[in-house]
Amino acid sequence: MKVMYPGTFDPPTKGHLSLITRASVLFDSVDVAIGIDTEKDKPLLTAEERMAFLETLTQDMPNVSVSFFEGLLVKHAEERGCHAILRSLRTYTDFEHEKTLAHTNKKIGNIETLLLLPDEAYQSISASLIRDIARRGEDLTPFIPEGIAPKVTEMLQARLQSNR
Repeated sequence: MKVMYPGTFDPPTKGHLSLITRASVLFDSVDVAIGIDTEKDKPLLTAEERMAFLETLTQDMPNVSVSFFEGLLVKHAEERGCHAILRSLRTYTDFEHEKTLAHTNKKIGNIETLLLLPDEAYQSISASLIRDIARRGEDLTPFIPEGIAPKVTEMLQARLQSNR
């Protein structure tokens, strides 16, 4: 089964990598889909930078690919031959939001949504929290995968400083 794991990945976190790694074992193929026209705040990292970081992190996972999507996720999933959308649930609030998205995606594209709990160690990690920590100049290595942490830290802190 081929699944799609969507997100903004701004920046990719240890929680994201954990879910991708687990999914790569559970499914035949995992497409990590970077949303580039979401309603979230304007990303600090470009889509290309996020793709490069995710490709670095998944280079040893032959059944993982990385793509961009604009517009409806279900349409991108169909185009990429995915059978389901994989999402993570950290909190009860996430559940309510993901339930709404799952029902909508099912109606629009007849695609199932699979929900996976994050590893306990990463349950409280979010990209917005990481951006806030970076804004304050603090160490991001507890939250960002080792292979990309120095570069992500440097880039986020530089961009956040220039936005002040």
